[in-house]
Amino acid sequence: MSAEVLRCDDDVVLSRVVVGPLRTNTYLLGCARTGDTAVVDPGDDEPRITAALAGRRVVAAVLTHAHWDHVQAADALRARHGCLVLAHPAESAVWAHELAHLRAHGQWDWAQEQPPAGAPVPVPGWDGHLDAELVDGVPLELGRLSVDVLHTPGHTPGSVCLRAGADLLTGDTLFPGGPGLTGWPLSDFATVLASVEHRLLRLPGAVRVHPGHGPATTIGRERPSLEEWRRRGW
Repeated sequence: MSAEVLRCDDDVVLSRVVVGPLRTNTYLLGCARTGDTAVVDPGDDEPRITAALAGRRVVAAVLTHAHWDHVQAADALRARHGCLVLAHPAESAVWAHELAHLRAHGQWDWAQEQPPAGAPVPVPGWDGHLDAELVDGVPLELGRLSVDVLHTPGHTPGSVCLRAGADLLTGDTLFPGGPGLTGWPLSDFATVLASVEHRLLRLPGAVRVHPGHGPATTIGRERPSLEEWRRRGW
């Protein structure tokens, strides 16, 4: 199945595949010149992701954070393509919580939603091993494309956003209408709001925001709502 193309120019190829039970946005971000590509938030369904790559060379599976719905195709991509799995090192604690919840309850932590009735016990799609770590301010190099890495804690301690010029992949840090939810262990609203305010909303207004679920927005569209988010507390 083909991906939705979001950008295709002389520098960047960016497309999206929606996967998994929580409809995670998996992004294929690559260098237009070399074809080197990162699969960002490989949430599920590796065969579908691989088909959408259309022959591009996968060099990395990048996790914006380690909640289960963003990682379930990581091991399968590494096995098929020989790519590296990358995330911020603080996400190790998040994945440990995810696995502990699965062991205790027989299902992932669905937060405000509920797993389908009769759903089988999930099998983790990531072994928790990082082949390399994402570091704030150290670019992710994809061929001739240099992608900015921004550490934006709050939704999780090691959440990151990735910026390729006018396109920003925000994981679950920023959505249309506000920051990502902070009802999980290891999450904190004041922290995610500070990340959004100081790391994201200071970017140019035309920057396109591509979140981990749902539709895109822009920095300029979201910036005026900061004080409203602060007052409401979520």
